[in-house]
Amino acid sequence: MDTRVPLRRLEMFCLVVDEGGVTRAAKRLMIAQPAVSAQVTSLEKTLGAELFVRAGSRLVLTEAGQRVYHWAKEVLAGSVQVQRDVDELAAGTAGSVVVAASMAIGTYLLPPIMTGLRRRRPGAEITVHINEPAVALRSAQLGEVDFAVTSWLDEDVPEALSAEKLWEEPLILCASPDGPPDADEVRVRDLATLPFVGVPTTVAFHRLLQVQLHAHGIADLPVTIRLGHAEAIKQAVADNGWVCFAPWYAVARDLADGRLRQVRLADASFHEGIGLYHRTAKYFSPLQTAALDALREAASRHTA
Repeated sequence: MDTRVPLRRLEMFCLVVDEGGVTRAAKRLMIAQPAVSAQVTSLEKTLGAELFVRAGSRLVLTEAGQRVYHWAKEVLAGSVQVQRDVDELAAGTAGSVVVAASMAIGTYLLPPIMTGLRRRRPGAEITVHINEPAVALRSAQLGEVDFAVTSWLDEDVPEALSAEKLWEEPLILCASPDGPPDADEVRVRDLATLPFVGVPTTVAFHRLLQVQLHAHGIADLPVTIRLGHAEAIKQAVADNGWVCFAPWYAVARDLADGRLRQVRLADASFHEGIGLYHRTAKYFSPLQTAALDALREAASRHTA
């Protein structure tokens, strides 16, 4: 096998696999489809193996293709990490840490932890990107971020990633001060009578809440409106006398200042797991290790 394979060729091959075909990969790259096909063909010639077979209208990886895909992912992720390390050395910085997080975690939970780290590490460059969990995990896979912190997913861990459940955060049933329900405690069956503000059904938070509701015999909540950000949800609850489920970290201040009130559940409890994901083969710099330590310290406090 000729090991002198251009990284660009590996990137195109992986994109064809990830996007499910040459046409979608070309559209993603905004180039002509034949250019992508030519790169895949060149890679097959270089490696001396057929990487795809056609099954109807789909391209399916051969056994050789699967091995090359896993190898290419590691090569590409490692190259991104090396380039970041070299850039930091050339710039003479105090190091950097780049984190991907899901929406609420990146908005409310991570900022105090990361700003505390920055105070202790003058000159450090710390960046938090906010995305859906699937996008955050993909960034960790590709080496674009050092690690991802998202809602815990009770699913198979994506390829080449290590997963660690840090802690479980309570989900709070929140209401406006003067809105329904009249009591400060309800039973699970009473949820079907309340006007909920929900999140879009494509969001991971919706799925994790649905799983727990179904376990308590609740098929669906009566959702009045679906909004995409916690701040918009809280505002809608406070202004309209509606209710919502939210992680404790997202509503603690609102409960403390009386903008919202907590309604206890007498016969159930719901939670959101906080998960840490990073590449299995990832090398962590001292600053990145300190960021992980800060997260684990926060986990110890929450667990206690």
